[in-house]
Amino acid sequence: AAAAAAAAAAARMSQAWQLIQQGRGWLKEGECPYAVAEEATEQLAKVDGKAERAAWLLIAAEANLAACRLDAALEAAVEATAIFKVSGDKECRAAAAGTVLELHLAKQNWEDAVATASAAAEACRQAQDSLGQAANMLKLARARFMQMKDPYEAARVALTASQLFNEAGDKSGAAEALRLAAEAHVLWDPEQALKVAKDAVDGFDAAGDFRGKSAAYELVAAAKAQVAMAQRAEHAASGAARGDDYAKHKWPRYAQQRGQWGIDPFAHGTYMATAEPLTDQQQKVQEKARFSRKKFSWTDGRHATDEAWYRQELRFMPRPQEQQ
Repeated sequence: AAAAAAAAAAARMSQAWQLIQQGRGWLKEGECPYAVAEEATEQLAKVDGKAERAAWLLIAAEANLAACRLDAALEAAVEATAIFKVSGDKECRAAAAGTVLELHLAKQNWEDAVATASAAAEACRQAQDSLGQAANMLKLARARFMQMKDPYEAARVALTASQLFNEAGDKSGAAEALRLAAEAHVLWDPEQALKVAKDAVDGFDAAGDFRGKSAAYELVAAAKAQVAMAQRAEHAASGAARGDDYAKHKWPRYAQQRGQWGIDPFAHGTYMATAEPLTDQQQKVQEKARFSRKKFSWTDGRHATDEAWYRQELRFMPRPQEQQ
């Protein structure tokens, strides 16, 4: 009898997990979140079992989250988490904890998000879900980073998430964790942030995630700017310590340009839109429109440089008509 009861409980748990996957599939396929929330509300009035009720509560919470109804979603997700915690279903409990975490992040409750992320990561570890544990660790790192209390702790958690993603075989997730670690380091340790951001660029490139690669490149540029700013500040401080009146300007260094310079269309007085030869009609139109610069003069009543060469404008001069 005890074995039969345990088997029935396991069947109910698996059925609850299937319901959760079904609801998430609806949202992933593009179903309207309001319709999914309404369907979940109707099913809640029909079901009797606690596991099925918790599953529909979780579906309603995720649908309300997609519809930006955060208060109703948080209430349903918390109730589903409590039911799954009592029933002992680790997979469903981890899924509910992940939804509660997403809601705390959306509501910007960073303290609650940190506590929920730690609990969700522990639930995934107990369920032997390494990929879910890595995802929740990444969310934990983001919550700690948004707290703006201890960036080094956020970077440490993000690096741990990157290692878990690598063990699970998710290259894109590992690169995203590296990018978050670099973002947490960029203001306090820009040299280390630059190194980690370059590793994130390589990771996104290996994963084929070009959107993430562009975001990592932006972080590389920000880290380089921060390093240059710190170097200029150190240079100015050393100059002031020596008793210099001012800090000498250091001209920035640019990489040598490869290839030919861009062609100036106004260099020779004619504008060619393309390199292809013009048709007869286009040549007639070009001959009709003649442009010339205004007369140069240093003695103007407004200002001495108002009519300088670098402020002159092109003025249309009509073609002179032949006298009959």
